[in-house]
Amino acid sequence: MKRPNGFTLLEILIVISILAILALAVIPNFIGFDTEARIATTKSNLDMLRSRITLYRAKEGAYPKSLDDLTTETYQDAEIEKQYLEKIPSELMSSKKGDNTITDQLSNEPLPSDGGWVYLTDKAKVVIDWNEELSKDWGDSKGQNPSEW
Repeated sequence: MKRPNGFTLLEILIVISILAILALAVIPNFIGFDTEARIATTKSNLDMLRSRITLYRAKEGAYPKSLDDLTTETYQDAEIEKQYLEKIPSELMSSKKGDNTITDQLSNEPLPSDGGWVYLTDKAKVVIDWNEELSKDWGDSKGQNPSEW
């Protein structure tokens, strides 16, 4: 008796079960990876902006009047003229594509909360223009308020 070509239903079910078990083991590692990367990048960009403000203060003897000054002003470094920043980096909390808009304002004014950076001119401090607690979708950062970083 000749056996027909192909797989039995039992063989197909076993392969599907193995694939499902592998997917259950691998997929959770990738869920949240995007949000964690966005948070880490935004925090890094925030630290970089703050360090450039400190460098500006050290070189110019005063804090910048606007964050835009970091991209327009230059300083001498070993007789080479350099910009404090070539461009304003993006914050990735309000948008996956990033937002590098700047709002200059006083610290007693409410944040516009439309994304980007807010430069508190009276405190020479940069904050993220996102004034609400992060939801559970943001993983371990749930409950944090990015404007307080």
